[in-house]
Order: sequence, then C-alpha cells, then structure tokens
Amino acid sequence: MYLKRSKRKDGREYISIVRTFRKGKRTLTRTFRSLGYLDPLSEDYEEKISQYLALADELEAEYLLDNAPVVLEFSKKKKVDMRTVNRKNVGYAVLSDKYYSLELDRLFAARAKRRGFEFDLNAVFRLLVYERCLNPGSKSSDFENKEWYFDKSDFTLKDLYRALDVFAQYKDACIARINKCIAHTRKRSIEEVYYDTTNYYFEIDDNDEDTIDDTTGKKTKGLRKHGVSKEHRKSPIVSMELLMDKDGLPIHYELFPGNTNDSDTALPILKKLRKEYGLGRTVMVADRGINCSDNIAACILDGNGYVFSQSVRKSDKDLKEWVLSAEGYAHSGGFKYKSRQGMKTVYIEGGDGKQEEVEVPVKYVAFWSADYDARAKAQRLRVIEKASKMATSKARYEHAKSYGAARYVKETVVDTSTGEIKRTILELDDEVISKDEQYDGYYLIITSETDKSVSDIIDIYRGLWRIEETFKVTKSELEGRPVYVWTREHIEAHFLICYVALVIVRLIQVDFDYQYSAGKILSELTALQCSHLKDNVWHFDYRTPVTDALCANAGITLNLEIMTLKEIRAELAKARRH
Repeated sequence: MYLKRSKRKDGREYISIVRTFRKGKRTLTRTFRSLGYLDPLSEDYEEKISQYLALADELEAEYLLDNAPVVLEFSKKKKVDMRTVNRKNVGYAVLSDKYYSLELDRLFAARAKRRGFEFDLNAVFRLLVYERCLNPGSKSSDFENKEWYFDKSDFTLKDLYRALDVFAQYKDACIARINKCIAHTRKRSIEEVYYDTTNYYFEIDDNDEDTIDDTTGKKTKGLRKHGVSKEHRKSPIVSMELLMDKDGLPIHYELFPGNTNDSDTALPILKKLRKEYGLGRTVMVADRGINCSDNIAACILDGNGYVFSQSVRKSDKDLKEWVLSAEGYAHSGGFKYKSRQGMKTVYIEGGDGKQEEVEVPVKYVAFWSADYDARAKAQRLRVIEKASKMATSKARYEHAKSYGAARYVKETVVDTSTGEIKRTILELDDEVISKDEQYDGYYLIITSETDKSVSDIIDIYRGLWRIEETFKVTKSELEGRPVYVWTREHIEAHFLICYVALVIVRLIQVDFDYQYSAGKILSELTALQCSHLKDNVWHFDYRTPVTDALCANAGITLNLEIMTLKEIRAELAKARRH
C-alpha cells in the first residue's frame, strides 16, 4: 500500500492510502483509508506524512495476514474432542437481526434486573425463539442444543423452566414492545385488522380444572378443555385468536379455554387493542365464525367497521334467492359478483338492561368463483365418500353421527307387513346433496362499509387467506404442537415464543415481499452451518442465492469458505446492530 496525493481544484492536497491490484490485463486501484486534506506548507507536514506511511505499512501487513492462505496441520491419530460442539449454526444471525430490532433484549434485561435473576433472562428467551425457528422440539431439547450457537448461554435447565413462568407474566409487555418497534421502523397500516381462530390439541384425557383464588375469590377457567377441534380431535384443546395487519404481520394474540365459542373471543381482544394501542377506527375482517349480532353491535358502538363472511345456506330465504339468482351479476372471466344495500337487526342492551332491536345499514356482496366452485365439489366428493361408507354400517353411522358426513346419510325405518319395526336402512340422501350443490362456489359478505366498491370489499376479504396461512406456518414450520409443557404458565410462555418466532419470520418475508415461503427461509437458515477445523478456524459448506439475499438483508456477509472465530463474531455483532 502507498500514499496517494491528489490535488483538488482549489489547490488543496488530499491524502489517502491505496493499493493496486491486477485483474487480467487491467490494473485496479482500491482506497483503503481516506486521510483528508493536508497543507504542504504546514509545519507538521513531514511528521504527518511519516505517520501516514507507517499506517500504510500496518494496513498492508494486516491485509496480507487476512488474505494469506490458511494452512492447518492435522494428526491422523488425534481423536475427536467429545467435550466440544464441532458444528454450529450461523443462519440464526439473520433471525438475530430481527430479534434485536424488536428490543426484547432490553425488555428482559430490565425485568431480570428488577427481579434479581442471576442468569440472563434474554439469553433463555433468545435461545427458545431461535430453536423454535430452526429446530423445534421440547424445552429440554432446546437446552441441549444451546451449544449449537455462538451466543453465550450461561444458564441451567432449571433456570430455563423458571424463566418460562416469567415470560408468561410479561406476554402483553412483549407484544406491546414488538408493536412499538415495528411502528417505528416501518410504515404500518392497521386500518384493516384481520382476525381468525384456531386451536391446538393436547394428548391428555381430562379437562383442566377451574381454580378459585382463596384471597380474592376470583375464578380462573382451566385452559385445556374439550371443544370443537378444527382437526376433529377428541382430546382437550386450547383456542388461539390472532389479529394481523394487511401486510401479514401479527398484531396480537390471545389464548382461550378450548370450550370457548369463536364468536365470544373477538370482543375482548378488540377492547384490549383499543385501550392499549389507542387504535382509531378499525375495520375488522373475519370469517363467519364471529358473525353474530353481539360482535356487529360492538363494532358499531365502538365506532369500528367490519367485513364478515356469511353462510349462504344458513341465510334467510330472501337472501338465498338473491344470491342464487343470475340477475344483477357482473362477470369477469371465471368470476362474477353483485351487491345490494340492506338493513340488519342487531340487539343492543338499553339503559334498563333489556335488549333493544336496532336496524343498522349494511352492504351485502355476493360473488362466485370457478376456483371456489371446483374446490367445493372436490370437498363434497370426499364427504360423500365418507357418507357412503357410513351408510354401509349402522355401527359406523352411530359412531360418527355428529360429524359433517352424517348429514348426507338418510336413515329410514322399514315397517314390515306385521307392523313391527324390523330394520333400519341407511342410504345417501340425494335431496340434501343436491341442495348443498347449488351453493358451490358462492360466497356472501356482509359489511358496514357501505360506501366501498364491491371490488374493494372483496379484496379486503380475500386478505383473510394470509392469516389462515399464518396458522399453517405456526403448526407446521414452527411446530406449535405438540406442546411438551403442562402448567398453564408454561403453556402461555410456549405460545408467546411461537408468536415471537412467527413475527420474526413474517418480518423477513415482508422485507422480500413474500418472495420466499416461511419454510424456505427456515430451511435455508437451518442449513447455514459451519464446522470447526482447528484453533479458531471454521469451515462453511453451504451457500445459495437465498442465503446470500437473507444475509445481505440482515447487513452481514457469510459467504466465505473459511472464517475465523473473530470474523464470525464480528458478523453476529453487526446483525444485532443492523
């Protein structure tokens, strides 16, 4: 390296340290350090030049050392050290970038100091979130894998389980901090809020018992209760309600006992959000599970709006006929739609405590899609197949009578010439099947947004697919179940960890405009590992265009085949500061 002196237009001399390279037949120059202006007539000019020359020699020595080939010597008889982990994951650096942007480390540092913990509360939570993303399993397996990362994890398994109780207590504080940080770092619109529910089953036989506080007398419902499982399980379940913005970023979640009706869960969350986050008018988007008078009335009384789906089959006769009538539909390819204004009766509690009927203006939007039609027919064929099997056996029919396929089975009691009941005939009910087929492909939406166009309302409603896909991510890639903890506090902590992991994955997806699926991102980051060669030298053996893009988004570079421990830690530190 040498000093380069450049004269500017004003006559001043600019000093920099540069190095020349050969690239094919060309000679290239790279600036390693800009030193600024220096006046040749100044008294300390020669002294400064001498210092700069020495600095150039130091930089040259560092450059040669950093770029020198790594030569390692191995003994053929040396055994593998069983006391150390010789392979580590570095893909978690990308997760670390998002984790630290949410400032959860500061939150837990403050809580740990306040409560006098001797271990790093943030280190525990951080490990559990990374493991949920990259290697989901039990909390004990998470602990066993802590050496898989370069971060310090100076805590015991007992500390980890103790920390779960704390995480459950600070769930709302965590969510509030996450929302605050997201609002500060990116433009976020929550004028439309998407809402949906799911549930998680537990492999236990009995419900959790309700408890009563001896001091306050307050009753707390058990969490794991028998209810309507979306996976048709007979085990106790826990219900999860999730709110999401239109970009797919989670806003809030709540857990409810498994026997709670979906329609009873929306109001508590809406009131909580309005109080804690000071939300203005919000349009709630949800499926027909929460489309009931109480929820519509609550939205109106709170000054909010709603876009709810509604069952065509269960609507009144006039609405059914309007939906099924070909009159008024606008057609566009394999799609048709129409709308009409209307009034809906809701019930509001008056000053005397009695229910009052109130008529509110609504807009109905009906649409039909060829894709929905094909999907409904395919689903019905599967149901008819189940119904056909049920019709062959009285025992099988009685066993599954409460399930959906049974409605397609007709039970007929045959009375012989003697007048005595001899046997029951089970057969497919073609009339019911035919009635259901007429609704294939149709969707009905009811909304308070009477001034919005039909296309706008349909687009808003279609955003629900993102929250449905979010639940799939939580249950598949993040393996929200099985849940390997049993106390209520530990269950609460488990789902908080799943929620934070989901937020991190979604933030990465939003940065790439959903170019990569959650599964793709997590599989790539899991594969981004390195092996210890010797001393402080590590060997990297996995690189793809996706890992390069993910690392660049996190402000780090992990594309070299050989890196020293110092270099790896420097990249990890950059991710935390990015």
